[in-house]
Amino acid sequence: MSSTDDFSGDAAPGNDGPDPDTSYDTGTPADTADTESTFAGDDAPAGDDAFGGPAEEGPAGRADDGTPQPWRTQDTPKDPHTTPEHQPPPGQWDVGPVERLESLNGSVAYHGNAVTLNMGTPTAEFQWMDLDATETSRTWRLHEEVPDPERMAGMAERLREHHLLVLVGAKGSGREFTSCVLLAERCGSARLGVLHGDQDRLARALIERNGRRLKRGYGVRVNVGPHRPDPATLDALALRAREREAYVVVIVEDPQADLGDLGPFAVHHRRPEPLPVLKAHLRAALAEHRTQCAENCTHDDTEEFRDRAMEDPRTHRKLGAAPSVHWITRFARDLAGCLHEPEGALDALLDAPVGDLRSLVRRFLKLSEQVTDPAAAGPHHQALRIAYLLGHELPLSDVIRAGTLLGIDMLSVENRDTAPARPVFEADLDRLVPPGGGIAAEPGAGAADNPRRARLADPELMSTAVEVVWHDIPWLREPLVAWLRRLGADDLERVRARAGVIAGHLLRYDFDSVYRDLVKGWAISKSVSDRRCAALALAVALEADSPWLTDRITRQVASWADSPRWPFQDSAARAYGTSLGTRDVSATLPALQELAGRPALVPYVSVAYSLTALFLAEDGTEPVTEALGRWIRSSNDNLPRHAVRALLVLGPFAVGPELPSRPRLAQQAMDDPDQEETLLLLWQRALVDPAHSGQAWQLLQQWLLAADQDEELARFLEKFVPRVCVPRLVRRTRFHLRRCAREHPEATCVRRVLDSLDRP
Repeated sequence: MSSTDDFSGDAAPGNDGPDPDTSYDTGTPADTADTESTFAGDDAPAGDDAFGGPAEEGPAGRADDGTPQPWRTQDTPKDPHTTPEHQPPPGQWDVGPVERLESLNGSVAYHGNAVTLNMGTPTAEFQWMDLDATETSRTWRLHEEVPDPERMAGMAERLREHHLLVLVGAKGSGREFTSCVLLAERCGSARLGVLHGDQDRLARALIERNGRRLKRGYGVRVNVGPHRPDPATLDALALRAREREAYVVVIVEDPQADLGDLGPFAVHHRRPEPLPVLKAHLRAALAEHRTQCAENCTHDDTEEFRDRAMEDPRTHRKLGAAPSVHWITRFARDLAGCLHEPEGALDALLDAPVGDLRSLVRRFLKLSEQVTDPAAAGPHHQALRIAYLLGHELPLSDVIRAGTLLGIDMLSVENRDTAPARPVFEADLDRLVPPGGGIAAEPGAGAADNPRRARLADPELMSTAVEVVWHDIPWLREPLVAWLRRLGADDLERVRARAGVIAGHLLRYDFDSVYRDLVKGWAISKSVSDRRCAALALAVALEADSPWLTDRITRQVASWADSPRWPFQDSAARAYGTSLGTRDVSATLPALQELAGRPALVPYVSVAYSLTALFLAEDGTEPVTEALGRWIRSSNDNLPRHAVRALLVLGPFAVGPELPSRPRLAQQAMDDPDQEETLLLLWQRALVDPAHSGQAWQLLQQWLLAADQDEELARFLEKFVPRVCVPRLVRRTRFHLRRCAREHPEATCVRRVLDSLDRP
């Protein structure tokens, strides 16, 4: 005789099976965790904490006003707990709480509300468990707060018609929750059960012995995992269920299954929107808390807390990373537990990661399991998964292209006799990166984007993935470096920038190796794109906020700046325009000035853009403005050139939302006469320099047109522009302003400046 786990007494009578996550045991009528076990999945619809709603919420299966919901079928009982048609006939259950089922060899073991059937072989063992009526009722009431009438109506009608429904869906999508509600609609919440056993034989076990394992008038749920019942088995099961006046819901864990192979009984089960689920469960948990609270908190107190928790953006971020519906119910319970805790408790909960991101990435990349399907972890599929993890917020077209390139580089180190000349594989992202698995964000996040983008459930997954790929797949290091070099030379700027970001994350974990094999080559390259990637990589690495890493990066950039090789110097100038330089603007300016004074950097705009970044940094405006004054007056002819370029880059930046039409440089000149003199010299040099005069005239025209919306700026320019026009510039100024006046006849400031130039 086989044995069964102890389900007697008060030990969670509603559980479908042993809960592997005992720290979050809820004692639910449905599965408390969706695991790889033979037992049921992780959707965990109900429990004292997760699904317990206040008694005043109304009878099960009814809205607050007592009206039936629109997805109810015509013969749905009004009250599944009390109506006569849902009570067993007299004497039917005289044998006890469970029906005395028969096995093939008569080997039956009873324990509490569980019965174990030995089918005559060591593996053919089945367990029947009744679901607790009270918890099922609470599940039903909570379901009313997360309505999906159209979807539920279709499933309820199919179950009513065939006595069988096959729910095809992924783990964590709430399948057990839905099946519990649907079966309670047909049979009442007091007459539901779950059959456990070998998943590939569960469906057939229900039809053997003329279907006598189906309790008459009962609803039963079976989870067959990834095993798809054949159509003949489903037809026979529907027939037996109808004969026994029973209702059966079969759960198939295969989101990609073809419904046509499962007959008219199958429907796809999609995961509900997480926000309404959290709202319903948090409201129920807080209502239960009020009934037990020793501090006599009121309805207003709990509602204020609920609103504050739901409006916190961290809550929405965690919902996007929620791996399952059951996780959301636990999260609601944890939120409710913070009601009377110190403020830091709620912050700690909301700031904590959703789970072990490293383990999640390993499972996603098929590093933590025995893969039975070689294609599941093949180079191309694995490459596409890596590209998705590292391509957060990039268009999917870029991710797929990058994944294809990585797959080619991975094949170069794969052990095989001959590599295919043109690898072909199916880039089915919905299968390779299924939503709701903790990796991809929910389908609703950014669904209106065009182009469609890769979105991670938790942005921190990207950094974790970099570390996992680098350390846990050592043979992939060489292909990964080659892949990043490819991306760094891509035609698209966003792809090149992502290569620098990924390299920066790698520097956090292995600075010496990554710098030697990748970043150093970028820094010394004659390609501007490569040098940008080098500077960006160091900036991303610096964000790790590691004292050792910060000191190492600072010394490395200083070494670049002191190098006699101009690519290193240009890379250093670009690095000073990142967070490395903006941390201390006053200390960075002397090093940047030293670089700007060298003739090697004159052809490049790296100094000007870095100077702009320092100007826009906090507390950077004043020291950079003073530096511009020194540079434009310097005897070193290289410094005025960089100062003029900085004017052209900084010129379009406005003061802010309060003065959107006023340039920041003009505002400084209006406030400080010394700054006005510096700005005067900058404009005079810019307008006469053949290399920059075309851009300078366009920028001056933008200032004059903007002054039509700002009278104070117009009065300043009316006096300032004639001062800029030294004798050699008067004719050029009149030419450009008259052309502007013809193109913009409504521009009043341009005409006022022209009138000022015509005055003696």
